[in-house]
Amino acid sequence: MTQLLRLISTNEITMLKDMNNIIDIDLSGRFRHFYIPNLELIGIQNFIMKLEDNTIFCIIPVISMFGKDSAPHLILSKQILISRNSSSKLIHDYLNYQLDIAISDFGIANLENGDYLIFTQ
Repeated sequence: MTQLLRLISTNEITMLKDMNNIIDIDLSGRFRHFYIPNLELIGIQNFIMKLEDNTIFCIIPVISMFGKDSAPHLILSKQILISRNSSSKLIHDYLNYQLDIAISDFGIANLENGDYLIFTQ
């Protein structure tokens, strides 16, 4: 398990769909939401540092204009696996890239002002 934890979203993003047959993940838990203003790297770092050791978590990254999970939001990616060993910079860069694609594809303007990254865990 320790070796697997060192690989989860450290050099490349690890998607749940790619690991679903390799590891057993309990998805029956209750959803929790973590709000990170403006997709800030420091917010992602703080989130990762608060994760339990020796545990793999599954997150769904969404973006919301007002930081409310009940308001309209965009899902930036399929479910991502992370651990305390995951690279916050890798996750930050990946989600920024996904956000740029969403802005381009949907013709969204002014998302930089007040947007919140929400990790649904």
